[in-house]
Amino acid sequence: MNPLIKPVFQLINRLSYRSKFVLIASVFALPLIIFSAQLAKSYHQEENQAKLTQNGLHYLRASTELIESLETLRDTSVISFIQQNELFKEKYSAALLTSLQKIQDLKSLYSAPQHAAFLSELSFLIINSNISPGNEGAKIQNIFDAVELMVEETYAWRTKLSHEFISRSVSNTNIISILNMLNDSKTYLTTLGMTRTYGSVYLLLGYIDSHGIQSVEQNYQDLSRLIQHIDVQQVEHRALINSYPNTENNNIKQGLIDARTLLDKELIETLPLNKDPIVFFAETSLIFKTIYQHNNYLLDLANQLLAQNYQQAVDNLKIFYASAFTMMLLIIYLYTGLYTSVGLSIKQLLKSARSVAAGEYDKPIHIDAKDELSAVAKAMDAMRLKIKDREETLTLMGQTDGLTQVHNRQFFDEALSFSLASSRRNSTPVVLVMMDIDYFKTVNDKHGHQAGDECLKQIAKRFKLHFQRQTDIVARYGGEEFIAILYGATLEESIVQTEALRVAISATPIKASHHQFSITASFGLAALEPGQLATEDELVSLADAMLYQSKDHGRNRISSARFQTPGANHNSVAS
Repeated sequence: MNPLIKPVFQLINRLSYRSKFVLIASVFALPLIIFSAQLAKSYHQEENQAKLTQNGLHYLRASTELIESLETLRDTSVISFIQQNELFKEKYSAALLTSLQKIQDLKSLYSAPQHAAFLSELSFLIINSNISPGNEGAKIQNIFDAVELMVEETYAWRTKLSHEFISRSVSNTNIISILNMLNDSKTYLTTLGMTRTYGSVYLLLGYIDSHGIQSVEQNYQDLSRLIQHIDVQQVEHRALINSYPNTENNNIKQGLIDARTLLDKELIETLPLNKDPIVFFAETSLIFKTIYQHNNYLLDLANQLLAQNYQQAVDNLKIFYASAFTMMLLIIYLYTGLYTSVGLSIKQLLKSARSVAAGEYDKPIHIDAKDELSAVAKAMDAMRLKIKDREETLTLMGQTDGLTQVHNRQFFDEALSFSLASSRRNSTPVVLVMMDIDYFKTVNDKHGHQAGDECLKQIAKRFKLHFQRQTDIVARYGGEEFIAILYGATLEESIVQTEALRVAISATPIKASHHQFSITASFGLAALEPGQLATEDELVSLADAMLYQSKDHGRNRISSARFQTPGANHNSVAS
C-alpha cells in the first residue's frame, strides 16, 4: 500500500459505514451549501435590481411629463414676452403651475440629494426666469435660446436618471434602443418649438421682418433635415421596429411634414399674415401631442419589457429554490440508497457524486450574455460608421452639381448667407464673381448638346482652378452661368484674378469628342466693402447687373461695382 494513503485508510477503516458516509458527504455538502447560498444571493440581487429598474422607469416617465410642460412653458413665455395676449398669458400661467406641480411630484417620488438639488434649482429658475428689463430689443431666437437652456438641462437630467436606473443594469437591447429613440425626440421637439413660437409671434405681430424671414427659412430647412434623418434613424433601430412595429416613427415624420407645410403656407408664401395665431398654436401643438403619444408608447413598451425582466428574475429564483429542494431530496435519497445498499463501492459513489457535482457547478460560470453584448456593441459601432458614411455621402450629393461637379445653387445660397453674416461680424470684404458663357446656345445648336455639356465641364474646371483659396466658393448658378464667393478679397484683387480667367477661357479651345471650338465669357463683379450691409439678393442683383453690362458692351469683358446703400450711385468699372 502506498505510504501516503495508509494513514487515511487506517482512519477510514476504523469508522462505521454511517460515519464514513457522513464524513464524505460533509466534504461535498459544505461547498454545495456555500455555492447554493451565493447563487441564492445572486438571484435575489437580480430580482431586486429588476424591481429598482422598474421604479427607475417611473422616474423617467415623470421627468418626461415635466419636460413636456416645460416645452409649453418655453414657447408661451417667449410669445407672451414679445406680444402681450391674454390667451397666451393664460396658457403660460397654466404651464407654469403644471411645471411646478410636476417638480413637486418628482421630489416626493424620488428624494436623492443630488436630484432634489437639481429640482429645487429648476423650480427657482422657473419662478424667477423673467427676462430682464432692457432686453425688449432682443431677437426672438435669442429669447427662445435663453429659455431653451432650462429645457435642455432637464433633458440632460433625464439622461442621468436613465443611466442611473436603467441603462447600466439592463442587457436587453430593445430597451436600450427605446431609450435612444426617446432621447432622439429632443431634436424634433426643439425644432417644432421654434416653429410654434416663430409662427405664433409673427402672426400676432401681423408682419415678419428680414431677420424673421431668415429664422423661419432656417426652421424650414431644419424640419426638412429632420424628416430625412427619421429614415436614417429607423435603420438604426430596425431590430426594435421589426419586433415592435408600432415603434416606427412614421407618425412623427408626417407631423414634421405637416409642420413644414404649415410654416411654408402661413409664413413663407402668404403675405400679409392672416392666420389666427391661436389656431396656428393649436395646430402645431397637435403635432407635439403626436410625438408625446409616441414617447408614451415607448415608455409603456419599456415598462412591459422591464416587467418581463422582473418576472424572469422571479421565475429564476423559483426555479433555483425548486432545484435546490429537488437536489436536497436527491441527496437524501442517495444517502439512503448508499446507506442501505450494501455492496456498492465508495469509489463508484464518490465518482458519481463528483460527476454530478462537476456538471452542475460549471454552468453558471459561462454567461453567454457577456459575449453577446460585446458582439452587439461591435455591430452597433459598425452600423454607426456606415450611417455616418451614408449621411456624408448624401450631404455631398445634395451640395454638388451633377454635371460640372462644382457646388450647386442651393449650396451657394446657404454659403452666401453665411459669408455675409461673417462679413458683418468681422468687417471683411466680400466679392461676388458672376460669369456667363457667351453665345452658349450657339454651341448647342452648332455642335450638339453633348459638346455643350463638355464645354460646361471644362469651363467649370477652369473657373474652379482660378478661385481655389480655402475660403473661395465656386458654384453653378444655373444653365451656363457660374458664380464665385471671394470672402476676404478686395475688388482690385478679384478683377486681376477674373481677368486671368477671362484670358484663359478665350485662349484655350474647348475639345469635345469630334469638335473643337473657342468660346468667350462675360463677367460681372459685385464688391461689398467692410462696413457696408447688403442682403444676399441685393449683392447677387448687383453682380447680375454688372454681368448684363458686360454683355451690353460687347461681351468677353469684365464689369464691376462696389455695393452702396440704397439711394447712392454704384461706381462701376468695365474692362
